[in-house]
Amino acid sequence: MDLSGFYYEFQPGDGTRYCIHCVNDVHGGVLVITNVGATYRYYRNDYLKFLHGKDNEWTKKAVFEFLENKLYVI
Repeated sequence: MDLSGFYYEFQPGDGTRYCIHCVNDVHGGVLVITNVGATYRYYRNDYLKFLHGKDNEWTKKAVFEFLENKLYVI
């Protein structure tokens, strides 16, 4: 799936709202930029690697679950 320029807003149910921008990474995976100031590299069915910014385990978990469970249902 091509995620170039993908933008989505979601709420995981804990009162937090996230906005993410996704861009295909030339080195594999997908770069995910969050509204809380963090960048991750996402690998489908594998993991979400923290790259820089504010590393927050709750954000990482919410974004990974969203990408795994919601995005690929399409």
